[in-house]
Amino acid sequence: MDDVFVWFAERITASGGVVPAFIDYFAVVVGVVTGAMFACDRKLDIVGVIACGLLTAYGGGILRDFLLQDEGVYFMAHPYLFLLCVALCFFVFHFRGIFRHLPSTIFLCDTLSVALYAVAGASKGFDCGSGFVMSVVLGTVVGVGGGAIRDSFVGEVPGIFKSSNYYAVAAFGGSLVYVSIVAWGIEPAVGAFACVAAVLALRYASVYFDWRTGDDPVDLTPHVSRPFKRAAALARGLFLGGGRKERSRRARRR
Repeated sequence: MDDVFVWFAERITASGGVVPAFIDYFAVVVGVVTGAMFACDRKLDIVGVIACGLLTAYGGGILRDFLLQDEGVYFMAHPYLFLLCVALCFFVFHFRGIFRHLPSTIFLCDTLSVALYAVAGASKGFDCGSGFVMSVVLGTVVGVGGGAIRDSFVGEVPGIFKSSNYYAVAAFGGSLVYVSIVAWGIEPAVGAFACVAAVLALRYASVYFDWRTGDDPVDLTPHVSRPFKRAAALARGLFLGGGRKERSRRARRR
């Protein structure tokens, strides 16, 4: 039995950073289930379900690993996890009715997936010396990258680019919390827990209070340009045409 555990442990390695292997695995499993459900809702065939599941599960991580270049690609190093994801896609495709009765659970799993991917991206970026800003960016990319790639493949505008409850904002906030804590020298495990808590809090609060990223912003150009227009009028009066009285005389002559 010990040999079995050793064999299994050798094949489950962390993606880098401080993220334990089981967190990586759990994030991928949750991601593939949510991606497969996304495909089932759009009535795709089994090939589409598998593709959407894998894109959701691996898309953000692949982007992260390519951005980090020489640190290895997590997707290629875990064939057993890949086979498990394919099997889960088949399960969701043929037993989708089970998941349709668990909307709150699916929402929680989707949010957890974003949170765990944000931890995985931010921790690996920080551990590889990417710095504060780029580690936060990597955490955000990994958190929402899979869903964005999946949406693009099915011909939809990615949900993170449309007015919606906090999704990318939650991933950014969680990544920022994690990197800030680790940069202060606090235990990375504390940062990981705080990141997950921040993502959950932002996501659920945005739904409860109906906070949304706006798609119709206020145009601030008139407000900003007003002082410049006044300055320009003053400059014309002083240097090009005299004062107010002079302009009034010219107007009467005309």
